[in-house]
Amino acid sequence: MKEIIGYVVGETTTTELSFLSDKIPEIGSYVSIKYDDGMEILGMIEGVMQGCPVFDEVLNVKDLLKLKKLEIEDSFYIMGKIKVLGDINYKKIPRVPPKPGTEVYAADENTLKRMFSNGDIEIGKLISKDIPVKLDVNKLCSRHLAILAITGMGKSNTVAVLLSELSKLNATVLVCDVHGEYKGIESYDSDNKLKTHIIKPKINIYNIGSGSLADLAGVDAQATKQRPYIRKAIKNVKNRYRESDFNSAEDYINEVIIELESFMEINKKDADSIQTAIFRLEDMLQFKKHLIALHYNPIEEIRDNHINILSLESLDENDMDVIVSYFSKEILKDRKDSLRNGAPKPIFIIFEEAHLIVPQNRYTKSKLYISRIAREGRKFGVGICLVSQRPKTLDQESLSQCNNLIISKLIEPSDQAHVQHASENLSEDLLKQLPGLNVGEAVILGPALNIPAIVKINRFNGDYGGKDLNIVNIWNNNSNNYNNEKRLSSDDMFGGLD
Repeated sequence: MKEIIGYVVGETTTTELSFLSDKIPEIGSYVSIKYDDGMEILGMIEGVMQGCPVFDEVLNVKDLLKLKKLEIEDSFYIMGKIKVLGDINYKKIPRVPPKPGTEVYAADENTLKRMFSNGDIEIGKLISKDIPVKLDVNKLCSRHLAILAITGMGKSNTVAVLLSELSKLNATVLVCDVHGEYKGIESYDSDNKLKTHIIKPKINIYNIGSGSLADLAGVDAQATKQRPYIRKAIKNVKNRYRESDFNSAEDYINEVIIELESFMEINKKDADSIQTAIFRLEDMLQFKKHLIALHYNPIEEIRDNHINILSLESLDENDMDVIVSYFSKEILKDRKDSLRNGAPKPIFIIFEEAHLIVPQNRYTKSKLYISRIAREGRKFGVGICLVSQRPKTLDQESLSQCNNLIISKLIEPSDQAHVQHASENLSEDLLKQLPGLNVGEAVILGPALNIPAIVKINRFNGDYGGKDLNIVNIWNNNSNNYNNEKRLSSDDMFGGLD
C-alpha cells in the first residue's frame, strides 16, 4: 500500500504543482501522482513551507506569545512544491495537469530503482533514500559533463569516484591534472585496482605553430616585431628541412636561431627586437628543455583502457595552456582519423581547474580546441569533463555544451546565474537548493540520468591528493618535534653533571 503524503491543491500545470500535507516531507524526495486514466507521473519535491493563518496579521510579540498558549496546532498547514519529472513508464511530461484534490504518494523503492539505478556506473545514493544513482556512460561522454562547486565541497572526491567507476569499464581516460592530485591515486578495492599511467608534459615543437612556440618561449603576445620574425624564421627552416633531418629539439631551435641571426644583417633597424627573440629561444632551451621534443607523438603516450594522468603541476599557466591545447588538438585529430579508418577509439578527457584553461573573458589556445571538442567531439568519441570551483569565470559556450551537470554547493548568485544561463535544465527551484548542500552532496541532471536528483556522492575508497590538510595536527606535531629537539639539545649540553 503506497503512503499518501498529501493532496494536490491550487492551480496545476503539466510541469509543476503544489500540495498540502499534514507532515513535513524532505526536499529532494520523490512522489508519484496517479491520473484517472491510470497514468502515473513522478515528481520531486523542490520546496516546502509551513504557515499558520492565526499568525498572519500578528505584528506584536506580546500578542504572538498569547496566541502561542492557545491550542492552535490544527491551524498550521504544510505546503510543498513539486516539479513534474515525467511519466513513470515513458519519462515524458504529461499533456494535461492533474486535478486538484488528487492524492500525492511517496514514490516506492522499485520505481526509484527503475528510474535511477539503470545506468553503467554508480556515482552515489539519493539523498532522500538509500537508492543507488547510476549514470549512463554513453550519454555522459557524448553529451559531456561539468563538475562545479566551491572549494572544499567534494569535487576531487567526485572525480576520484568517477575515475574508479570508469576504470571498471576499462575506459580510456585522460586527466589534465593541474595540481598533481591524481598522479598517486590508489583504490583500496581489491577487485578494482586502477590502471594508471603518468604522462610527463612534452610538446613536439616542429609540429606546433609559430605562435605556440613563441608562447612557450615567453615572447609577449603584443611583441609585434619579434613574433613575425620568429614566424618567418620557422617557415624558412621548415622549407629547407624535415623533422627527420634533426636529431633533437635543440638542433631545430638552434637552426631557427641561426635563421634569426641572418635577419639581423638585413634588418638592422629591428636588430634589438630580433636579438630579444633569440634570447627568448635560448632561455627556452635552458629552462624548458624538459618540455620540448622532436619525433614525439602525444597520442602514443596515451594508453588505451587506462586512467592516463597528464601531470601539469610544475607548469605555469602559459606553459600549461600550450601543452593542454596541443594534447587536445592532437587527440581530436587522431580520433577523427581513427573513426574514418573504421577503428573508433573513444576517450574521456577531464580538465581540472577548467576556468584557467577555458576562461570566460580571456583568450587561450586551449579554449579554441576544447570548445571545438565540446561542439564536435561526440561524433568522434571524444567526451570532456570541465571541473571548476569558479563557474562564473568559466567559458559559457563550452559550459553550455556540457549537458550533464554535477553541481555541489554554490553560494555566489553570480556563479549560480552563470550556470543557470548555460543550462536550460537547471530550474529556479533546484538552483535554490545549491547554497544549502552539505559536503559531498550534489544536484545531478542531464541525459546521463534523465531525471534530476539530489545525491550524496559515494566516498572514494582509496587515496588521492587534494584532500584538506589537518592544520591543527600538523602545527601540534611540528611543535612537539621542535620541543623534543630542544630538550635533546639541552640534555646533551648538561649530560655530564650529576
